[in-house]
Amino acid sequence: MASIYSVELNGDLIGHTQLENADPPMGVVRGKVEFSITEDIYSLFKRYCIEQQVAVNQDDEEFGFIDTQNIPVLKVYGDGDIEVTGESGASICGFSDDGFEITIVGVPYPFYGEEFPHHIEAYDSQFSR
Repeated sequence: MASIYSVELNGDLIGHTQLENADPPMGVVRGKVEFSITEDIYSLFKRYCIEQQVAVNQDDEEFGFIDTQNIPVLKVYGDGDIEVTGESGASICGFSDDGFEITIVGVPYPFYGEEFPHHIEAYDSQFSR
């Protein structure tokens, strides 16, 4: 069974993710966020990025699409309230209609291997015969 991680923005719980996707050599984990708040997610992150001067890679209001750079107060916590951090932080990308994904870049080793052994195993199995 996959682990469930809490997603917080500025200390407020906004949803959960399984961090089901990865790029182990780059220390990257990402996953779809199941939001527990009723606010429009696109609007929430657009407003937050404007107010806090967080850079946005791409923004398309017509499609409700946003791709942010690092949001310093976007945090992910696993079991025992252990924070999953990355050297390049966490960002959000997605569409209002299709959902949003959180990406954490630069998760350090050995923590990466301890927290995400299944991602390491899946990556390594690509090269075994």
